[in-house]
Amino acid sequence: MLALALVGGCSTLANLPLPPMPGTLKPPTITFQESILVQAPTQHQLNAYYCPDVLQGRTRVALGASMVCRGFFGPRPVPKDLAVAFDLKFRVENPNKVPLPMADVLTAVAVFPQVSNQRLGAVCTRLCGGDQPACSAAPTAGSCQASSRDVRSLSDFPAVATNLLVAGGIAAATGQPLSFTAPQVAAGETLDVVVRFSFGPSQLLATLGDLAAQSLSELETGRELSFRIPFRLEGTIWFDAGSVGRLAVPYGPIDGVWVFPTPGIAPALAVDAPPPGGT
Repeated sequence: MLALALVGGCSTLANLPLPPMPGTLKPPTITFQESILVQAPTQHQLNAYYCPDVLQGRTRVALGASMVCRGFFGPRPVPKDLAVAFDLKFRVENPNKVPLPMADVLTAVAVFPQVSNQRLGAVCTRLCGGDQPACSAAPTAGSCQASSRDVRSLSDFPAVATNLLVAGGIAAATGQPLSFTAPQVAAGETLDVVVRFSFGPSQLLATLGDLAAQSLSELETGRELSFRIPFRLEGTIWFDAGSVGRLAVPYGPIDGVWVFPTPGIAPALAVDAPPPGGT
């Protein structure tokens, strides 16, 4: 009877799923879908903010620049009311027979990437497991770091502007609440994820000031401003493979253009302070 019990037990154990052996997991496939603005200043806000700075340099209107601009566009808004936020949408495919939770997301964005005075921002978003209520989204010493030279790490972007880019959270599907809880990609399944970022208002406004200065004739006649912002995105997403370690999958570079203002998106809201340790 003992022998039968042992045989039966071994048969039962043989049917249990075993943890993957090191080297047997394949990296997930990441497909970048789009980057869209979700918050931006209105055209009127942009005009009202830049008009005094641009007209101040004109001798014939310098003394009355604020009055002229106020007459055209109303009171000048404060920087926090001009925040800009965007979503990155990815499709993640897990070819393995075990689920893989996302762990870290590294995103770097260069604004005006083709010019010498481009502005570069990078941020490491640390994601927490659902069973880690005390987990902080602040990166640790090992967050967003990889040993492979073919994979971009946070240390590959040493010249980033402080707080130019701020992490806003992640969601497993469009329209779901954003959080810093790690989405899990089920075994053999595909998952769409959205990651939100925002620009620190002061840093981005300084960059856009050069464009505003080029539109002096429009401002002097009370016409509306518009901005075309070329950008380049790249980064890496890490997945937690348990005892096997972490799987790093790079994405980008991806080039595109944001246009301010964009019809149909909400005016910018104040940006919350970045989580401790953000870059």
